[in-house]
Amino acid sequence: MGERPLTSFIWKPDALSWIVGFLAGIAGMLALTSAKSGALVGVLISVTTIPAAANVAVAIAYWVPSEAIGSVIQLVINLSAIAFAGTLTLLVLRARAEQLARRAPARTA
Repeated sequence: MGERPLTSFIWKPDALSWIVGFLAGIAGMLALTSAKSGALVGVLISVTTIPAAANVAVAIAYWVPSEAIGSVIQLVINLSAIAFAGTLTLLVLRARAEQLARRAPARTA
C-alpha cells in the first residue's frame, strides 16, 4: 500500500489518541447518565473505535503487519481511555450527588 499521510493517525497512535478516547468516554458517559441523547454515545464510540478496527482488517488483508499492529495498539488505547474516562466520570457524578444530598435539607413527609 502506498503512503497515506491523511490517515496515518489511525495506525500511528500518539498522546492525542488517548486524549480523544478519554474525551469520548467522558462525553459518552455524560450522555448516558443524563439521558440527553443515546445516539451521541454511539457516534462518539464509533469515531474512536471503528477506524482502528477496520484498519486492522485492511492491513491484514494487504499484509502490512506494521499497520495492523499499530491499529491494534490504537484500538486498545482508545478502548482503555474510554473505559477509564467512563469510570472516572461515574465516580465524579456519584461524589457530586452525595455532596448535594448532604447539603440538601432533610425533608419530612
